Amino acid sequence: MSDENNDSKNLQLDEAAFIDFAQVEEVSRVFFEESKEILEGLDTLILRLEENPSDQDQINILFRKVHTIKGSVGAVPGGQLLGSLAHEFEALLTRIKRENRTVNKECIDLFLTSSRILKVLAQSLRDKRELYPEELSEAIELISSYGGFDFSGTEASPARKMVKTTATTGSSDDEGVWLSVKQLNEFLRLSGELLVLKNFFQMMNQTVNFRLEPELFQRRQTDFSQNLTKICDQFQGQVQSVRKEKVSECFQGLQVLVRQASTELNKSVQLEILGEELLIDKGLGKDLYEALVHVARNSIDHGIEDQFERALQGKSSIGSLSLEVVEKNNTVFATYKDDGKGLDKERILQKAIKSALVTEQEASSLSDDEIYRFIFQAGFSTKDKVTTISGRGVGMDIVLATVEKYHGKIVIENNPGQGLCLRMEIPIPQHIMVESALLCTWNQHQFAVPLTSVAHISSCQELQITSVNHLRYCQFAGGTISLLNYAEMLNLSTQEAEEKVKKSSAVFIRVKDIMYALLVDKIEAQTDLVVKSFGKIIQEQKGFKGISILADEKVTYIVDPEKMLELLMVSDVQKEAA
Repeated sequence: MSDENNDSKNLQLDEAAFIDFAQVEEVSRVFFEESKEILEGLDTLILRLEENPSDQDQINILFRKVHTIKGSVGAVPGGQLLGSLAHEFEALLTRIKRENRTVNKECIDLFLTSSRILKVLAQSLRDKRELYPEELSEAIELISSYGGFDFSGTEASPARKMVKTTATTGSSDDEGVWLSVKQLNEFLRLSGELLVLKNFFQMMNQTVNFRLEPELFQRRQTDFSQNLTKICDQFQGQVQSVRKEKVSECFQGLQVLVRQASTELNKSVQLEILGEELLIDKGLGKDLYEALVHVARNSIDHGIEDQFERALQGKSSIGSLSLEVVEKNNTVFATYKDDGKGLDKERILQKAIKSALVTEQEASSLSDDEIYRFIFQAGFSTKDKVTTISGRGVGMDIVLATVEKYHGKIVIENNPGQGLCLRMEIPIPQHIMVESALLCTWNQHQFAVPLTSVAHISSCQELQITSVNHLRYCQFAGGTISLLNYAEMLNLSTQEAEEKVKKSSAVFIRVKDIMYALLVDKIEAQTDLVVKSFGKIIQEQKGFKGISILADEKVTYIVDPEKMLELLMVSDVQKEAA
């Protein structure tokens, strides 16, 4: 009997000691999903509390968020340190509510630092990696700071530290996206419609004889084609919407960075973000944020004057930064401005000469814009002293690299003594690029011109054509327009006989304020094409963005209006005429 009792007890102990690893993984997964959104929005909540330190509703919202993190991390292996920090965070919020305290600056500093460390700890749990010694010591120091926190700011005030914002580790290809229930339901609806369409297609082929009933078969085929086009358009639009998020979500960390950088340099600076409701691609938003981090740091350190200097110049004691994000013609325009001292052209030029980026002889012929662009050189800085904010010449080169990654450009507008304006123009990335295009043929080759750039189509017989300096021109809309085929654009010399030109067609292409005409043999049709990049078999061709395979398995080249314009090397006289 005694042995049976012992066996029973041992069995109970073994069962109690058994760990359900699948359940632990599920608990961890739920925590990561739940905490991700909370931690991403924590800085915004803290900054809102700074704007209204006595707002009890805002304190209660922040309290609930932190309490949720503390409660859900309890069952996650290795989450004790994160739980302890969240507990101290929650305890101070409780004290603020109970004692009816007004949140002060030191308190906000502590909360923002805690938000950063909570993200670090959560990421280490997700990656299942050990904390670095400096991360561990900072977390422990932060937890102890809560115990000695004094609202008077005279005892054990938490130290303010500059946060270095770095690029998130890991490839963007490994990152996930968040789907709302509405978006998921839309995908389910579209998949259902595709299933119905598939069944319709099978039934059409099985029940309708196209030889005996050609009209009925044609009607059914037309219905099928129209429905398939509609569903494909909706599906593509839905996929693109999933990859987008609001500007306010992409750049929410900028407010924190500006606050911390200005505190570090003892300057008063405010950032205003316009266009926060605009939806942009998440990958582009992430890269833009990384670029703007460096722009803002340099602006606060180099451009914005201290309060005494601003007072002498009659400026407001608070420096002003603004970021406006708009979308136009499939391009994102991010315009960043400050009201600081602007760029010192002479100082930049002398530093460039000293750094052997340009000789003194070459410097005399440089335009203002060429001089200003030295700031994007790696290792270039006009600062004599390195600070925690800038001075190493690292940062602005990243800004240029980011813009060039998307084949965009940066426009610099400098107003010495009044401020600097940087405008980044970035074409919207198309992950599945579908172009509505005009199909044309030339010399047995097929071209497709994007409809968004087509301004007019005309038979050459209707045009007044002249030749000047081995180039062909035509009159259109009161201006003189270049009229060349692709080979002539490459060689910048006319080749086609006048008789053949008269039998050809002209596709007028507009790029911003400039217009030119592409000479083609024939215009075939208008269609939607899936653009594929050039590969090893079909090498890249000048003036084109990619290729597409048509229904008859023929290859068509997709015209890139801007690259085609570059082939022309348009002179200033031509631009004015256009």
